[in-house]
Amino acid sequence: KDAAAFSDATTQDLAIATVAVFAVLYVLSFFFFPIVVSCTAVGIAYSYWVAPAPAVISTLAIVAGYCFYAWQVFHQWEDAFAGHRLTRGNEASPSHMKMPDIRSMETNKNDILDNARFHKNFDDCKLLHAVADLKVNKKKNEVFRKRASTTGYLTPARAALSEERAEENKRISLGKEKAKELDMDHLFVKFSDFLWGFTFIGPFSYLLWLRGTTVLRFRKFLKKMGLINPRCDYEKLAATLVLEQTQAIHYYGRLKMDGMNIAGFFFADFPYVDDNCDFQIANLLGVDIDLDTKRFVKAKLDDEILTAEETVTLLWFNTIAAQHVKLHAMANWGVNLDDSLIGFNDFLRQNSVVTAMYNFFGYSSFSGFLKIWAKQGLLSDGWAEPKAPLIKCFNRGIKSNVWQHENIQQLANYSRFIKFVTKVRAIFIYEFSLHKESFPGVNGEAMFVGTILHSLDHTMMDWNLKDALYLDTSENNRFRKMAEIGQVVKVGFVSDVDGLYFHKRFKNSGHPFYDAVYKKAAKIDKLLADRMDTCIVK
Repeated sequence: KDAAAFSDATTQDLAIATVAVFAVLYVLSFFFFPIVVSCTAVGIAYSYWVAPAPAVISTLAIVAGYCFYAWQVFHQWEDAFAGHRLTRGNEASPSHMKMPDIRSMETNKNDILDNARFHKNFDDCKLLHAVADLKVNKKKNEVFRKRASTTGYLTPARAALSEERAEENKRISLGKEKAKELDMDHLFVKFSDFLWGFTFIGPFSYLLWLRGTTVLRFRKFLKKMGLINPRCDYEKLAATLVLEQTQAIHYYGRLKMDGMNIAGFFFADFPYVDDNCDFQIANLLGVDIDLDTKRFVKAKLDDEILTAEETVTLLWFNTIAAQHVKLHAMANWGVNLDDSLIGFNDFLRQNSVVTAMYNFFGYSSFSGFLKIWAKQGLLSDGWAEPKAPLIKCFNRGIKSNVWQHENIQQLANYSRFIKFVTKVRAIFIYEFSLHKESFPGVNGEAMFVGTILHSLDHTMMDWNLKDALYLDTSENNRFRKMAEIGQVVKVGFVSDVDGLYFHKRFKNSGHPFYDAVYKKAAKIDKLLADRMDTCIVK
C-alpha cells in the first residue's frame, strides 16, 4: 500500500516540488537573497508536508549536486591557487611590498612628445605645445601620503584584540621596498573562501553575462534583419567617454582655438586589436574635445584621421582593456584576507575576499569564455589562445601603471565624475587616517581606487554607453573586432550583479569608516555616493 502511494505521488509531486524550488530560485535571484532563502525554505517545507518522500529525494539530489560542484571547484582552486600563489605576508608576493610609485607626469609627457615626432599627423597639433609647456609640480604632499600609508603590518595590533586573541596573534609585517610593477591577479585565497565565492558570487555573475549575451544575440539578429538600428550622437558620446570616466587622466592641457575651449587627451603607446585579431601598439592617440559644448572636435591615431564613431570604439576598448584593469591591479594593495581579521574587522576581510575573487574572475577566468562567445557568433575567431590579444592589452595596461595627473582638476567644472571623485578622495583619505588601525596592511590610496573609483568607473561606463549596439561590428568598420568584445563587456560585465546576499555599498554599511565617508560624499552628489561599492564586485 505504501509502495503504491509512493508510486502515485512520485511523478507529479517530485516534478512540482523540484521545478517550483528552482523556478523560485532563478527568478528571485535577480532581486534579494533573503527572499530567495525564505521562499526556498517555504517551498521545501511545503514539499515535505505534501510529499515527504519525493522531497527527501530532491533534497538529497541537491546536496549531492552541490558536493559534486564543490569537488569541481576544489580542482579549479588546486590548479590555480594551491602551491601557485602566496599570501601578502610572504615576501615573494608582489603586494607584500609597497605599492609601486605612479609614473611621473614628466615621463608620460616625454613619451607623448617623442611618439608624436614619428607622425606628420601631429606636426600641426597646437595642443602638443600645451603638453610641452606643461609645468610639472614636484612637490610631494607628505601629509596626504602619511594619511594614506599602511600600518606596515598585515595583522591587527595586539592592543586592539582581546587578551586571548592577542596571545594567539603573531604580527606579520609587510615589506618596506616598493614593487616594480602592478599585478592584477596574484593573491592567495584559501579554499573555504574560494568555494564561498563560487557559491555566492560566481553563479550570479554568470547569470548576468548569460542574460546579457542572450539578449544581445537576439538584438543583433533584429539588426541584421533590418528591424532595429540603434544610433547615437557619437560626437557627444566621444566627449563623454573621456570626461566622465577614469581615462580622463589622459588630459594634458587646453587652448582657446577658433572660438572653442579645446581640451587635449593624449594616449601614448596605445594598445589595440587590429582586424586580424592581432595585438598592436599605436604610438599616439590624440583626442580633442570642446569643453564648452562637451563635443568631439577631432581625433588622430598615428597617421590616421578618425571619425567620432571610430573614436568611440577606441575609447571604449581602451577603457575595458587597458585603463580599467589598472584599478583592479592597484586594489590588491588595499585588501587584507588574513584570518586574524576574523572577529576584528569581518567587513574588511569579506570585501577583500570578494575583490580577490573578482580579480581572478576578470583576469584568469575571463579568457575561458571567449571560445563560447565565438561559437555563439558574438566574437570572431582569434580572441582566444594562442593569439590572446585581450590579455596582452590587459598586461600592457597594468604594467604601464598610472601616471601623475594633478592637472585633471582643471576639468572639474566640466565633469560631474571628476568633480565628485577629486572631492571625495580627500574625504576618504582623511577618514582612513582616523580609522587606519582598523585596516591593517591596507594602503588608503589603493583602497580608494579599489572601492569608490572602481565602482564609479563601472557606473559611469553603464550610464555613458546606453546601448551596446552603438558599437559598430559591421564589415566596413576597421575597428570592428574591438567593437565585438566591447559589446560583450557592456552587456555582461559592467552593470551591478543581482542576487548577492552580502552588503557591498558604503551606504548603510554599519561600519563607522564607510558610513562617515558616505555621509560626506552624499552632500556632494547623492546619486554617485549611493553607488560607491566597498569592494570590487563587478
